[in-house]
Amino acid sequence: MTNGAVDRAPIPFVDGHLHIFPKPLQQAIYAWFARDGWDIAYRDRFETAIYRQVTRFGGVGAAVLVYAHKPGMAHSLNEWLWKWGHGSAGLQLFGTVHPDDPDRASEAAMVLDDFGFRGLKIHANVQRTRLNDPRWTPVYETILERDRCVVVHAGREPHRNDSVGISYLADLMTRFPTLRVQVAHLGFDEIEETFDLMDRYPYLYVDTAAIPGTRLGLSSECLSHLLRRYPDRVIYGSDLPILEEPFTTHWWRVWDAAATHDTRMSVFYHNAMRFWGIPLPS
Repeated sequence: MTNGAVDRAPIPFVDGHLHIFPKPLQQAIYAWFARDGWDIAYRDRFETAIYRQVTRFGGVGAAVLVYAHKPGMAHSLNEWLWKWGHGSAGLQLFGTVHPDDPDRASEAAMVLDDFGFRGLKIHANVQRTRLNDPRWTPVYETILERDRCVVVHAGREPHRNDSVGISYLADLMTRFPTLRVQVAHLGFDEIEETFDLMDRYPYLYVDTAAIPGTRLGLSSECLSHLLRRYPDRVIYGSDLPILEEPFTTHWWRVWDAAATHDTRMSVFYHNAMRFWGIPLPS
């Protein structure tokens, strides 16, 4: 591995997968992971301090993702995110709606139009919702109409239930083949199946949040193989603050797996900008 003692990344980069919530909710999330046996390295970090881990290492931007854990909380969470992050250089904000909220389509339109969010985050595992649920159809249509994007947690980890799995993601892409979709964590335990979908859908991306790591058992050699397969559609993401190792350790592991200058520039910068719909500087 490249020397992790280096205190600054060798290139400017963006992080495509951060989770920043209001402090009381963030504390509850840390407590949930602790009860489940996770040793979170950054459980003392809140709000701006989380993003500071990225900028201190040379990051120039990040996607901040929130998600509503239950009905009735999406609007207040979106308002908080806008007040916290609006106008901050480099931040791309991803709001939330809940499938059980009757105003989910109008809430999606509001955060994209009025708040100017880059897109939405759907956490199928936590929200217990299938990605192909008809309740999401007007939300996806709203995102498409505005040329925005969606980040989804589609995989079956860390807890399996009947709402997650590759079949629901595949059906979503069949119905909305031009929707820009970022699959978190490379698809978790269905990584090969997710990459097979990428063969068919050019607007489907994946991110490296918490990957590779000991909990999920993906080797750096396997990650390197995946990056060679799709160097133009893998986005670097850390999953901060939900990491069981130092942020820089995770960053260098992905850097080493990327191997070449062109792949590193794509994974750590270009791919996220393309997914977000931001023109690359000349």
